[in-house]
Amino acid sequence: MIKNLTGYFILALIIIFSSCTTHKQITYLQNVDSIPSGTVYYKQPLEYYIQNEDILYIRVMTLNEDVNEMINTFSTRYSQNLFQNEISLFLYGYSVSDSGYVDVPSIGEVKVIGLTVEEAKEVIKQKVDESIRNATVIVKLLSYKFSVLGEVHKPDVYKNYNNQLTILEAISIAGDITDYGNRHRVLVIRPTKTETKTFRVDLTDKSLLSSEAFFLLPNDMVYVEPIKSKTFRINIPTMALVLTTISTLILVLSFVSK
Repeated sequence: MIKNLTGYFILALIIIFSSCTTHKQITYLQNVDSIPSGTVYYKQPLEYYIQNEDILYIRVMTLNEDVNEMINTFSTRYSQNLFQNEISLFLYGYSVSDSGYVDVPSIGEVKVIGLTVEEAKEVIKQKVDESIRNATVIVKLLSYKFSVLGEVHKPDVYKNYNNQLTILEAISIAGDITDYGNRHRVLVIRPTKTETKTFRVDLTDKSLLSSEAFFLLPNDMVYVEPIKSKTFRINIPTMALVLTTISTLILVLSFVSK
């Protein structure tokens, strides 16, 4: 009986150690050093095309301050604290209608759906030039949000105010992947106007750098799967208690058998 208990004890130890996380499992881009010197191994950012319900920042600037106040939806003199929250975005941003237009005061409706932000800027500039000379037009996408969920330290919906965002930056913003996260199988879900695309990426492999999912787009969702042994690791305290009980029992039986 003692031999059987000892065998079970050893088997349990083997299972525990075999489920331990290795250095290789938690290291990003492990084979990136194997890329030959001078090789360009980089995916260009994808163009984002404006969709309905997007919110744009549009500002028309001229040398005439009165004209600026008339055209813009907010005072250009006191604009430092704008766009700090969702309410500001809704009140002062330009929402793209279901038909794909933005309505700019004193300028009129401009169709921007299906255009890049830079293309939308040019179209709005052409419309502005019809009535205002030497005006400068600024257009930015305000509704650039992305989600990171699953095995990260701070799963949440985040906003990005840069022109581009990589999946590594997104995961960094979410506090990095937990010890239970599977870096070999990260899912990127990309909703578009006509379909939802999905991408599987391996954060430990250099192929990530050329993946279509390396650069995120607005409304992308990043899901980090748990490793298969997560349930086992969660139950380790219980198993440790069982093993302690077994070892104690073995010692008691071995003492009694003497």
